[in-house]
Amino acid sequence: MKLKLISSLVIMLAVSACAEEKTAEQAKTVIAKEAETTEAQVTQETNILLADWDTPFGIPPFDKVNDEDYMPAVQKAVESMRAEIKAITDNAEEPTFENTIVALEQAGGDLTRIIRLFSNITGTDTNDKLKELQVEIYPMLTREQDAISLNEALFARVDQVYKNRDTLELDMHDARLLELTHLGFVRQGASMDAESKARLKEVNAKISELTTKFSQNLLSETKSFEMFVTNEAELAGLPQNMINAAKLKAEKKDRTDAWLFGLDRATFEGFMTFSENRELRKVMFDGYRARGLNGNDADNSELVLNIAKLRAERARLLGYKTHAHYQLETRMAKTPENTEEFLLKVWKPGLKRAMQDKAEMQLIIEEEGGDFTLAGQDWWHYAEKLRAKKFAFDESQVKPYFELSNVLNGAFYVSEKLFGLSVTELKDTPKWHPEVRVFDVKGANGEHLGVFMIDFYSRDSKRGGAWMSAFRQASDIAGNKVRPIITNNLNITPAAEGDATLLSFDQVNTLFHEFGHGLHGLMTLARYEQYAGTSGSPRDFTEFPAQFLEHYASSPEVLNVYAKHFKTGEVIPSELLDKLQAAGTHNEGFRTTEFIAASLLDLAWHNLNEKELEDIDDMVAFETKVLKDYGLLEEIGPRYRSTYFAHIFSSPNGYSAGYYAYLWSEILDADGFTAFKEAGDIFDKTLAKRLAENVYQAGGREPADELYRKFRLKDPTIEPLLRIRGLD
Repeated sequence: MKLKLISSLVIMLAVSACAEEKTAEQAKTVIAKEAETTEAQVTQETNILLADWDTPFGIPPFDKVNDEDYMPAVQKAVESMRAEIKAITDNAEEPTFENTIVALEQAGGDLTRIIRLFSNITGTDTNDKLKELQVEIYPMLTREQDAISLNEALFARVDQVYKNRDTLELDMHDARLLELTHLGFVRQGASMDAESKARLKEVNAKISELTTKFSQNLLSETKSFEMFVTNEAELAGLPQNMINAAKLKAEKKDRTDAWLFGLDRATFEGFMTFSENRELRKVMFDGYRARGLNGNDADNSELVLNIAKLRAERARLLGYKTHAHYQLETRMAKTPENTEEFLLKVWKPGLKRAMQDKAEMQLIIEEEGGDFTLAGQDWWHYAEKLRAKKFAFDESQVKPYFELSNVLNGAFYVSEKLFGLSVTELKDTPKWHPEVRVFDVKGANGEHLGVFMIDFYSRDSKRGGAWMSAFRQASDIAGNKVRPIITNNLNITPAAEGDATLLSFDQVNTLFHEFGHGLHGLMTLARYEQYAGTSGSPRDFTEFPAQFLEHYASSPEVLNVYAKHFKTGEVIPSELLDKLQAAGTHNEGFRTTEFIAASLLDLAWHNLNEKELEDIDDMVAFETKVLKDYGLLEEIGPRYRSTYFAHIFSSPNGYSAGYYAYLWSEILDADGFTAFKEAGDIFDKTLAKRLAENVYQAGGREPADELYRKFRLKDPTIEPLLRIRGLD
């Protein structure tokens, strides 16, 4: 069912700057008004979104799409999808795999195409009109999703095919589609009574509305923060390219007398690491941590409570103890208890390491004559000083070797050596922004695998973070082979004119990570879109293909290929490479504890029932108690506080009760990469073939644990993860 495929993607990517808030009733009024558009007005001739796209590889014709095209096209596509669903339920023939399951899988194709475009554009290049459309379109899609999921006649047909599955002689791909389709109906309430279904629809609509608002608030809070520095002496310690970029940002605001710093992650981390001005670091630190908690129109505190309560109610309606129990049922971790137990295994050694680092950084403060105690705004700065002290190495020494285009070529090199892929840049194709780069990706036999589009830079019209998405997913039904159009989005601060774009090593890892997701989408050979690429896999497996590729970013065999000085072309010197490797686990206590703290906070919100949540009247007090009870250091804090925890509160489900997935997947990627290391060749052909067939090409073809065993020929163990993190 294609609408199911986009239901989470749509809202997750729909995180744009703050728009005028509309109630659900206002949104319905607008939609009803748009629905009055006559059929003669909404045709393939008048609306590019409904036409066949005569572009290279079917890339969306971005330059020909107007904002006004979206609503009438969505409305028309919804009508078409309803007709397709009706044709299935009205079919007088006995339900079969083809006339019910496959027909359902293909229903809503036009809507899927339009919404994939809309959701990607609102995430990467939004404006006021698109922000308003988000509030109008997403509740509409939620209602359509519920209309399908709770359609009794449709579920009766699906259920009948499922009950007859042992007599159908389905192959692996067809059997998997049937299994996932039936499971999706059951988990979305198809077997509930009428009263419960009615309430479930209301709850789903409200969650959609609140999570969209949360996302818009967060981006508003992030983009509205501006710290202007007018005294050049206060820039002490900052790299020159960062100073130049800040000057450029200020000039765009007509402030030629200043330097401007915002809260995009790259700027924040760079400023906190290198700035020698403790007071300005505190301004940045407080601004970052106060997002969504400023008591203004973009305050997210009440939204957090209400979303959690609605999710708990939905879980009860569906027959689950809590939202966490509902979410984890289909994931590798299975239960909240298993998840917490796993997190604490890594939490304890991580916290111990963080306390050791804290003590050593306090000594540096005292050695420098400082008369203050290490605080949150100091950790990044003194962690860098501690690295320089212990390893005679700091970030500024390696950044000249991580020029953006070279790093991207390094990721491409890995895909060629591991999987035999080739990547060719395409120059004359549509783009949603001039800075986007477009590539044709071919397989080992020269066959077209897909289009890869990458958008590197931050801008006001783009949401924060880094992510992979798709304008088109792969499928291969009845000989109609469709190959994907995959995107990566980063948020690198644009360099000033004439400056090279130099990355921190964390940014290098992020680029490799997202390209790993991209390969998962590009290489997929799944027959059906429902489980192609990253679709159909549980959260705690989806991150494995991405995190696995990060290991190659720091491997000497790969660094020697892409880590070249941006001016001289010199390959990174062996002594500097040795220092980079030796410092690889530096500050691991901080990284481990801030991540796990956020994961435990996520679990705490979603492992409560309705009554327990009703007893919470102070969101901040609840958050503080949870983190204190686990023993988190005040100087560190969670990676995300609740009011800016977009992973779990910016979409109806997203990573809720699942942020731990990154670390769970790290068990897999650490164990999997260890196999290559033990083979003596990080590009070992036998292992790479099994990895391609059972992970990158497989999508959700089989349960995740089975796919991993087929690759590794055994179950994973946690020891490689602890060893690689330096926590063993």
